[in-house]
Formats: sequence, structure tokens, C-alpha cells
Amino acid sequence: MRHLLVTAILIALPARALTDDAKPHIARAKALHAEGKPAAALLELKTAYALDPQPALLYAMGQIHVQLGECATAITYYQRFVDTRPAAGRADLARQAIEACRTNPPPPAEPPPIEEPPAPAAPPPPPIVRVAPDPVRRTVTRPWYRDRLGLALTGGGVVTGVAAILVWTSARSDRNAADGAATYDEFDSLVDRAHTKQTTALVLGATGVALVGAGAVHLYLHRKDEVLVVAPTAGGAAVSWSGRW
Repeated sequence: MRHLLVTAILIALPARALTDDAKPHIARAKALHAEGKPAAALLELKTAYALDPQPALLYAMGQIHVQLGECATAITYYQRFVDTRPAAGRADLARQAIEACRTNPPPPAEPPPIEEPPAPAAPPPPPIVRVAPDPVRRTVTRPWYRDRLGLALTGGGVVTGVAAILVWTSARSDRNAADGAATYDEFDSLVDRAHTKQTTALVLGATGVALVGAGAVHLYLHRKDEVLVVAPTAGGAAVSWSGRW
């Protein structure tokens, strides 16, 4: 079967040679047919016939259609070759080929196996990302009555304020007594003592106010002094504490 194409092309070439444009396609058709690729060879012959429509190419294309199991199409090309009125011997060969196609057609050529593309490789699994849980933050609120320093400051301020009132009252009493003194020396002594007590009362009053204010602030801040933070780690947990005194 591999020599059918060469025979078909050479059986009835006219006196003139093929054109230069058609010759390369004829050569490729012969090579492809020899490699067992009749479909590709047929395409080259059709290209050569379009460039140089010689009857011998019709017969060759009919032969390849027979080889491909396409007898109905092959008969068409054989008949077109006969219609070109070739020499008697060449026409007889075409008629014999037509008769053989009608009475004993070859089985259709099996299509070449379709190679399935390899299955794509499975993508690698995504990396496992371990997300650490958020740290636990806890603020410990302590009752005000457990703030000893705040209570001491506030109590000290109250006591100092009371003492300031008592000293101030005593100073007023001395000043009133000076008005009824019998002698000047006694008057002068009572007035001086009243002035001293008044100064002491003012100092004690200011100190008492400052102590009460400091105690109140400390009692307020005492409620948010302790903060406990527990942060989970790979090996356990980290604990931190902060506070004020």
C-alpha cells in the first residue's frame, strides 16, 4: 500500500513537468505516505492540485481515500480522473478501482488513538496555620474598705480637721477673754495666744483637707489597681500582673 501513491502519480503525468510551486507538496506527500500518514499526505496532494491541477493527482487522491476507507469519496475522484479523458490504459485502471470500491470496499480506517492528557498533579495541601487564642485580661476590682492606706489618709484628715476646729474655738475663747483682762500684760498675753492658736488651726485645717483629698483619690484608684493577664503559649501560658499602691 505504501507504493500506491507513487504509482498513482506516475501513471499518467502529462508531457509537461509539474510547476515549481506544486513540486514541494508532491515530495512532502510521498514522504508522509511512506511514514504511514495518509491523511496528512492527502492534504499535501490537494494543495498541489490547487497549484497545478493535473489529472494524475486526482487518481492519487482517490487511492488515498480508498486507503482511508472512504470509498464513496474515492469513486468521485476516480470518476473525475476518467472525465479528463486520459489514455485508454490509464482510464481502465481508474474504472477497475471504481468497480473494486463498489464490490469489495475496504473497511474504514481506524482513527488514531487519542492520547489523554495526563491528569494534573494534585495541589499541595495548604499549610496549617495555628492561631494562638487571644490573651485573657482580667481586672480585679477590690472593695474600698480594703484600701488601708486610703482609709488611713482619710481618717487622718478627718481627725486633723476636728483638731483644727477645736484649736480655732480655743483661739476665739482666748480672744474674748482678752477683752475682759484686768491688766495690759494679761490682755497682750491672751491676744498673742489667740493668734498662735488661729495660725495652728489654719495649718491643721489645710492639712486635714489635703489628707482627706489624698485618701479619697487613693480609695477611687484602689478599685483598678490589679490587672491580671493570661496569654496562652506553645508550652503553656504566660501570666503577668500589674498594680498600684
